[in-house]
Amino acid sequence: MTDNAQLEASSVLAWITLNGFVNEYNKPIEFVNHRFMIDYMTDDAPTVITRKAAQVGMTVAETLRGIHEAVFEKRNIAHTLQTSDVIKGFVAPKVNPIISYNPKIQELMTVDSESLKGFGGNFIYYRGAQAESQAINITIDTLNIDEMDRSNQKIVEIYKSRLDASTNPRIRYFSNPSAIGFGVDGLYQQSDQRHWFVKCRHCDHSSFIDWQPSDELNHYVDVDKGIYACGKCGKEISDRDRINGEWITKYPDRKIHGYWISQLMVPTISAQQILEKQMTSSTEYFYNFVLGKAYTPTDLIVNREKILRACSPSEIPKVQVAIGVDNGVVKHWVAGTPQGIFDYGKTESWEDIERLLLMYNATVVIDANPYPNIPKQLVEKYKGRVFINYYKRDTKNLGIVMWLEGKEYGVVSADRTKIFDLVANEIADSRILFRQTPHKLEDYISHWGNIYRTVEVDARGLERGVWIVQEGKPDHWAHATCYMRIALSRQLGSSMGTGFVEPLTGGGKPKSDIINSEGQLVMDLSEQVEEALSGDNKGADWKYQ
Repeated sequence: MTDNAQLEASSVLAWITLNGFVNEYNKPIEFVNHRFMIDYMTDDAPTVITRKAAQVGMTVAETLRGIHEAVFEKRNIAHTLQTSDVIKGFVAPKVNPIISYNPKIQELMTVDSESLKGFGGNFIYYRGAQAESQAINITIDTLNIDEMDRSNQKIVEIYKSRLDASTNPRIRYFSNPSAIGFGVDGLYQQSDQRHWFVKCRHCDHSSFIDWQPSDELNHYVDVDKGIYACGKCGKEISDRDRINGEWITKYPDRKIHGYWISQLMVPTISAQQILEKQMTSSTEYFYNFVLGKAYTPTDLIVNREKILRACSPSEIPKVQVAIGVDNGVVKHWVAGTPQGIFDYGKTESWEDIERLLLMYNATVVIDANPYPNIPKQLVEKYKGRVFINYYKRDTKNLGIVMWLEGKEYGVVSADRTKIFDLVANEIADSRILFRQTPHKLEDYISHWGNIYRTVEVDARGLERGVWIVQEGKPDHWAHATCYMRIALSRQLGSSMGTGFVEPLTGGGKPKSDIINSEGQLVMDLSEQVEEALSGDNKGADWKYQ
């Protein structure tokens, strides 16, 4: 074996450089303007997390690294994406052109099917992360989870089990982030948190670049001057400065390696371009896809604090009761009136759901799936009182809910994102109140803590919001609340079409009193609510050493 051949076998960077490989656009791959990719490309730690912006070269890097591992390390690799149509969305426009434009790779290939590439006796599987069937019948050594935050987290867990037989498993998560603390951002927070440090040539101050200045004296985008500015002296950080950075770890004792890659690090992207993107994009898109940072709109966060601030424990009349049921082997239900949510629970029996319906003379909306037979029977038995719901994306801007008529009477169609957005806003504004005491809401709160809102960009470049559950954790009572809200709209007078009636409760900080059915004050729980609210722990600020 020649010296060059030995070097190519031992280093993916040497293999790419010595063979003059090109990307999917037939443009040379270089590491001058992408110097920040060098350490990442040679990092073979068991677990690597990359919280990244869009268009920073990650797809090309992982495609070539996967081929190098298959050829020279004799590893089997699975590369997963959020789309179910992985061929149309990834292999055809990305992988196949890279192979086609690089004859040396073609020579090494022994199997070339749509979703499987073979190199000798080893394989790269390109598969979606939306259905369980996509994650079975493979054994792998390396798992690349591409766009983790927008993948089905239950399926991601199944893919991880495919590594169990490997003697040297590797897993790489890389994704545009979504909500704060979820998905790749949550994993990055657990890692050693590597930052690309750039030294100012004017004052020798070294720090990372972010959108705005902070107490950390980080470099930032000066909006007035349209430049990258030093966090200490305020003078311009040049393109050469950004090229010649280095990775600095925040927590060097942690075993999981984590990288934060933003477009602010790419020397071919100017501060003026960043400013233009900020002005023409939504805040979510700008943070997730340009800065590579997580972002959650405050009015779309449903957490313990928001729910407890909407907590107003009291006995309320059980009239105009609406019940939402999340279907499953275990049925999770939420019951409320225009004056707030007064109870929630779970049961394995449809008879229990029917008893709740009769006891409260309620309007009930039930999730149609995954077991539609008995809900359909209840719709027939209690016409006009029980409805089954199908989530359906509203592509024509017709509204949140559509009550079907005629032969389809008893069916309601709701836009999943829009109904979650509405309920989240109403909880945040205390327009949906909680009439139970705080300690009784803990299980309910945990389900809302497992679901978060993010933004997706489709093939046409259009943004749309989506709510995603975290790593297969339960979110049943969050869905049941949405179904309850749909039923409440029906109770309040929206009987057909797209009408959606607001609840009768007012916004603002609720009172925290227990009141009996005769309107007499029984107990003031304001202090208990405030005490529960103050129980959240806040993390300390950090400084680089």
